[in-house]
Amino acid sequence: MEKWKHRTAYTPDEVIVQKLLEGETALFEILIRRYNPLLYKIARSYGFNHQDAEDLMQESHFAAYSGMKSFRKEASYKTWLTKIHLNQCYHKMNSGHKKYESPADEITDQSMVMHTSVGKTDTEKRVLNKELATLLEDSLQRLPLPYRNVFVLREIEGFSVAETADLLELTPVNVKVRLNRAKAMLQKQLENYYSTSDIYDFHLMYCDKIVQHVFERIAAADNK
Repeated sequence: MEKWKHRTAYTPDEVIVQKLLEGETALFEILIRRYNPLLYKIARSYGFNHQDAEDLMQESHFAAYSGMKSFRKEASYKTWLTKIHLNQCYHKMNSGHKKYESPADEITDQSMVMHTSVGKTDTEKRVLNKELATLLEDSLQRLPLPYRNVFVLREIEGFSVAETADLLELTPVNVKVRLNRAKAMLQKQLENYYSTSDIYDFHLMYCDKIVQHVFERIAAADNK
């Protein structure tokens, strides 16, 4: 199983999608794991807590699987899935089932090592980096949503200006304006320093659960 995962880890999305359409359902796990971090960051950027973010991720993956035959490949699978996920976020926000959570609640037990460690060990450095990431996440969460979601898509997830404009139904000019304003607001809070790699980190410990729940829903749908 591990060798199979390693061989398919770098398989292009379009190849996996084609094999899924041919009936190789198990390969959907690759796409779930590949895009869990992306979906998590987007959901958290909309202010959803950890549990709601996981629920949204499962809904988006299942919706993508269920609608795979309608995927026309006019855009990348990543962009198509992100659009589905954004719609899920919009729907949940409008339905009023939104729960807020302090970013600090996401710190794992490893954070507690900081209070007992002595010296600049690798563990302490990781903890300090995590605390910095928590500060950055908190600062980003304070931005108004129109600026926050542009920042997440452009700076953290690397979507192009055109892709971001399409996903958020904005003009490219508006994307650039909002991104510049988002950076300016963050600079005031963080003294012009921020990192993208750890913001809204989706830990691997949660990934297995998402995969399991999505496949359970797929199996239940297939048995109907």
